[in-house]
Amino acid sequence: REDRPATVCATLDDKLNLIVERTRQLHAEGRPVLIGTRSIVGSETLSRRLDEAGLAHVVLNAAQDQQEADIVARAGEIGAITVATNMAGRGVDVRLKDHVLERGGLYVILSERHDAGRIDRQLMGRCARQGEPGTTEAILSLEDSLLDVLDWPALRRWVRRLDPRGGTVGRFIFRHAQRKAERVHSRMRRQEAPHARMD
Repeated sequence: REDRPATVCATLDDKLNLIVERTRQLHAEGRPVLIGTRSIVGSETLSRRLDEAGLAHVVLNAAQDQQEADIVARAGEIGAITVATNMAGRGVDVRLKDHVLERGGLYVILSERHDAGRIDRQLMGRCARQGEPGTTEAILSLEDSLLDVLDWPALRRWVRRLDPRGGTVGRFIFRHAQRKAERVHSRMRRQEAPHARMD
């Protein structure tokens, strides 16, 4: 599996434009694309942008039914474009055809980082299974909700000026925000545990 360095855009609009452009390029090459979103709202926003670009795609919002499982299994067909929340079609393998393997396999785009790195790794693990080729790439923006955990608007402005597209500082700030979010959730679970035992 090839994990490409994350690209951090200054604005949400820049991010969506870049995701659509990357998807257009990959679709033209015949590579299937799976775009992971953090929420139903995020998947619908991205779907509208893909519609505007004339790129046919399927959106999965974690209905967890057999139809969804079938769609996920077919997400590896030549030129397929699938937009899915992190819960959609979990446990279902994406089947790749020989012609797709020749083109480099499934290309997974993370459109946001999640509060837990484990969820990002699950999405990245959708490709390059059982020795197959595959590529992952995170395309993010300084307006993504994960950075709200830092509660420091000046930091975003500073990063935007210093590192407006995809460099080391932007990637560092996302790693820092994700670690902080994981610590917050861990504290919440520990605080809830004694109450759960009392019940």
